[in-house]
Amino acid sequence: MPPRSKSPWRAIGLVSVISSYIVGGVVTGMLIGRFLDNMLGTEPILLILFLLLGLGSGFYGVFKVVQPYLGDDDS
Repeated sequence: MPPRSKSPWRAIGLVSVISSYIVGGVVTGMLIGRFLDNMLGTEPILLILFLLLGLGSGFYGVFKVVQPYLGDDDS
């Protein structure tokens, strides 16, 4: 259900949540991929794979956060 008030603080909070999902997913994917690359000796492969997985999970989280705000404005 979309919020009824259009507070600027709510918008600032939404933007910070969106950016933290994207940055958090990318950084986490990069760290996991780099760690596994160092352990297994497969230099850029797992870094790229987990970076893309982190980016995908970040965008999925953004979609789930923004989904209640999408829809008809008829209400």
